[in-house]
Amino acid sequence: MGRLACALERAQLPIFMSKHEDKVRLYVQNDLFMGVPIFYYVETDVGGEFLAYKNAGETEEVHLLESATTPSYIYSPIIHVLKLPSILEHKKEFHQKFLAAQVADLPSLIKLATYKMLYEEPPLPAYCFKNGTSWIVGSFARLDDYEEASLFFYTRIKEEPSTGFIKYSPSNLAETGFSKRTDEHGFYYVKVIKLAEKHPLVEF
Repeated sequence: MGRLACALERAQLPIFMSKHEDKVRLYVQNDLFMGVPIFYYVETDVGGEFLAYKNAGETEEVHLLESATTPSYIYSPIIHVLKLPSILEHKKEFHQKFLAAQVADLPSLIKLATYKMLYEEPPLPAYCFKNGTSWIVGSFARLDDYEEASLFFYTRIKEEPSTGFIKYSPSNLAETGFSKRTDEHGFYYVKVIKLAEKHPLVEF
């Protein structure tokens, strides 16, 4: 959640918090489908007012705090929500799904995820989940700014990613790979968001 909300963003994404039975649910909106916001969430035992995130070297730190006071962290505000719009509270299943397009390899995917950095926009996150015996890594991208929904571009890998980022060098595509760091000179980086289960809105 900290990586999704904070890493590689020009401005940190707000995190919404609500009670869900005996748990606290933290969720971030990061796409639209048929005009409905798509949220990604995690459940915890406690909440807070801010999520503090720091990526230094090969280490990521995430804390839920009551105040934002330490300048070495970046902070995402946590918004306490009492009631969601009814369409978000009750819509359990979409009958339509995101269309999926398989690309040849990881460099092809990361070129797609990073191309908007040329226009000073943050890279697209890469979502990762298990599908059968392989793992899927993919990003949602619109073909143009007027498309109502994105396509899910993906590639298959054999093993579960062990790190939270993918590095990519336009000058040497062979060096594209998973990384713990985001500070090596000459590389672009994409954050990897690992889902607990297969994405429910992607149709293969």
